[in-house]
Amino acid sequence: MSSEIYKYDDHFKTAREYLEHFHSDMLGEDVDEGLAMAWTLGQLHQTFTGDRDFGRRLLDVGSGPTVYQLISASRVCPEIICSDIHKGALAEIKKWKNGDPNAFDWTDAVKFVCELEGTRWESRQKQLQNAIKDTVVCDVFKENPLHPTVFSLFDTVITAYCLEGACWDKGRSTYADTVRNICSLLKPGGYFILMSYIGVTYYIEGGQKLPESLRLDPEFVLKSLSEAGITVLETSVYKTPEREECVFSDVKSILYVVGKKTQ
Repeated sequence: MSSEIYKYDDHFKTAREYLEHFHSDMLGEDVDEGLAMAWTLGQLHQTFTGDRDFGRRLLDVGSGPTVYQLISASRVCPEIICSDIHKGALAEIKKWKNGDPNAFDWTDAVKFVCELEGTRWESRQKQLQNAIKDTVVCDVFKENPLHPTVFSLFDTVITAYCLEGACWDKGRSTYADTVRNICSLLKPGGYFILMSYIGVTYYIEGGQKLPESLRLDPEFVLKSLSEAGITVLETSVYKTPEREECVFSDVKSILYVVGKKTQ
């Protein structure tokens, strides 16, 4: 997960190369993020096994080439749309959905979630593959990020470690705009789930530190959600390990938010 913050096509030749680099040991302990992936999957499990009605239709904004963020959701949302700006990323999802033997292997993530659920991983993996109904191009900088594709408003929208990557060098005003743009795809009364890196001041590329202009803090993220019509229902924070040297970024924590659209 370390570098969902990076645009993979800026640093890797293919989406598959990105997956092999950052997700081959996705449940292991990361230098910068510790056990953040296991924490993320646990948060999603708690959310989607609660008593809220998330409806049938879920949109994942900024899926990248990954599906781990959708495992828990697929148990209750039978219609999932994956979206990303990069067609190569979406192609990786299609390969996995269609059972391509050359697709990236998400078995470890599926098994981890199924241990929490007490379910059989083979049937749950098939359930997720069946739930993913389409993959579409998405541009969070557009007022309608899915244009020109037309969808009715969604029951649930989720975005995991996407917006801070898209806006890392564009500033807070642009970040707030992207939050508003993707919230426009959610129906009133629908649920919004966000995962975000917090406290990053620089990324590391080729041994050089690249200053980050967002410098997100929880207060600003929650303010942006409120201004986009989202009432925050719950938040959780994961503190990253203290370290003398950083590998990818100086991320301080990870914020997990569940909210509901009220307007």
